[in-house]
Amino acid sequence: MTRCNLLLLLLLAAPLALQAAGRTDPDTLCAPWQAVPVPAADAGAAAQACDTMALYYGADGTGGDPIAARHCAYQERDRDPTVPFGGSGVLMMLYANGEGVARDLPLARRFACEYGGAPAEVRFRLDHLARIEADPQAARIDLCDDITSGHMSGLCAGRDARFAANGRAKAWQTLQADWTPEQRAAWRRLRDAADTYFEKTSAYEIDLSGTARNVFLVGARERQETQLLEDVQQFERGARPEQSSASLAPLDATLNAVYRDVRARLQAGASPHDTDLLGTIDADGVRDTQRAWLRYRDAFVAFAVTRWPDVEGDAWRAWLTDRRTGDLEAILDSP
Repeated sequence: MTRCNLLLLLLLAAPLALQAAGRTDPDTLCAPWQAVPVPAADAGAAAQACDTMALYYGADGTGGDPIAARHCAYQERDRDPTVPFGGSGVLMMLYANGEGVARDLPLARRFACEYGGAPAEVRFRLDHLARIEADPQAARIDLCDDITSGHMSGLCAGRDARFAANGRAKAWQTLQADWTPEQRAAWRRLRDAADTYFEKTSAYEIDLSGTARNVFLVGARERQETQLLEDVQQFERGARPEQSSASLAPLDATLNAVYRDVRARLQAGASPHDTDLLGTIDADGVRDTQRAWLRYRDAFVAFAVTRWPDVEGDAWRAWLTDRRTGDLEAILDSP
């Protein structure tokens, strides 16, 4: 039997399988596609240390080398078809979207089933592929299009964060082109302090309960990284903090009062809402984060007075203190 005839039989059998399954059982939905032949010639050859995700999406997520990605994905599939953003998952996208290979939707369905995931995700991907088959002009499919699980949501958030980090790295390289050795050294110390503070505030000052915890964790870190880049970009363009050196003392007093209030409420198990606690946020985590923030503030000021000496150190401290107060207040304002 030729491959075309086999595929025709599979396509004719698929609707009956769907009807029998009530479109609810992924194993039944996938049964018609398990026998779709995999073209050995498409596997090609790949480097042993290849990265399918990087090859498929490119460094910034706008597209890479689909042929190299296909070769790498086949190699990964031999080891584990469920590798996140690799193996059978990328092969599904390549054949469904016709990227570097002829579009083959039955084969894409086989790979969608091999990649697996939450049962609803498998069903939704198969539905998505059916829509593409019905309308060849339909939007391309991506592994993050049809997610239902917290696990896959976290993986997709991490993927997007990787692309964003690569973009920020280019922006930082441009910003630092004319920095002096002294400024670069101060920046490295700030970067180290920022890594510690961002890690702690993301882990300890947002509620990470529930299956979407990884999404929240990645999102919080991304907001911090984006804010730092935007701040430095603005200062490089000539913007300066509105706070003055004279405002440091009252702002510092306000910060200390808010910090004590937050920790007292957390220690008492109090909440401004109807819930008993603020999820995973606790007083010890806020204390550890505050200590990391103090080191971050000092490192930022040391860098700022070196790079932008027209502003006094206490003015930079006042600006950072005011922002930190807002972040602490947001803990009690969060639902």
